[in-house]
Amino acid sequence: MPAASNLTEYLSTLPADRRDAFDGLMSAVAAVPVPPSNNSFIFLAGQTTHPEFDDAEAVFWKAVEQLQLRNAVSDGELPLVYWGFHSIDLLLRRRSNGILVTDRTVYLDDVGNSSAQSAIENVDPDSVRVAGESLEVGGASIGLAQIAGMLEPTTAVDAAAYLSAVVTAVQVAGATVAGNGSAASAEVTQTVEQLVLASRMGSDFRLPARPKDAKALSKLSAKWNLPADEVLLVSLSSATFAGVYGIAITNKAVYSKDLMEPLFRTALEDVEGFVWEAETKMFRVSNDHAAPTHPAITDDNRDYAANLLHDLARAAARE
Repeated sequence: MPAASNLTEYLSTLPADRRDAFDGLMSAVAAVPVPPSNNSFIFLAGQTTHPEFDDAEAVFWKAVEQLQLRNAVSDGELPLVYWGFHSIDLLLRRRSNGILVTDRTVYLDDVGNSSAQSAIENVDPDSVRVAGESLEVGGASIGLAQIAGMLEPTTAVDAAAYLSAVVTAVQVAGATVAGNGSAASAEVTQTVEQLVLASRMGSDFRLPARPKDAKALSKLSAKWNLPADEVLLVSLSSATFAGVYGIAITNKAVYSKDLMEPLFRTALEDVEGFVWEAETKMFRVSNDHAAPTHPAITDDNRDYAANLLHDLARAAARE
């Protein structure tokens, strides 16, 4: 599935309950007054008219692409508001420098200096403050000296107050809006196939609906001797001369196998998650089941992959 090129396309890929959640959350965020001193720095999701810029929608979406979509550990987050500006990196590329608030995460990127992300339920609104020449959120900060010429006397303190109010609004509204929830607690409503196709690792997983993948899945099923009464829904696997290795999910269990190692199985109802263990370099699925990693999983996307695999197991239990 091609990556969305704007907010409208992105929202169209989400389930109806997530789109409804977006509407509810944006109503709460829009109710927070934008201080005039920050008109040049605040961009709301879906904002078609902006007091300063004609390309506000493009500015917002670039921030989503650079701060959220590259770093999110789960799919389907709802971007709500961006506070920031543009910087030029060492390769002369325009980068979003600022703070993006979604329904699940607060992302911060001070290009060339520091970046951070925090689950929004863990962000203390009082931690959003001005500290010297920086705007802080939960201990991470954006340097303001680089835009000193653009700041009015109250811009920094007004920004802190505004972002603090936004975090509070999202925390309150997020607890009551239908279809909303943290990445860990949100109910999975999509099918295994839908989750894979909507993910940024969609091409790495094998699905029965793809003819080429179906052949590979059939080989995996035979090599691993999977039960005939189980339906193989998805795998993250590779074949070598030494055999097939990776992770597979059926409608009843999670299976995994490393090269030259035995097959492990955990019933879907007993799956505790996919928790990375640095010492063994494996994912802990249950107390007696550690699954191998895969070349598609890197240091940069490991948390995302672990969350996706867990969501796939949860979705499989509903099929």
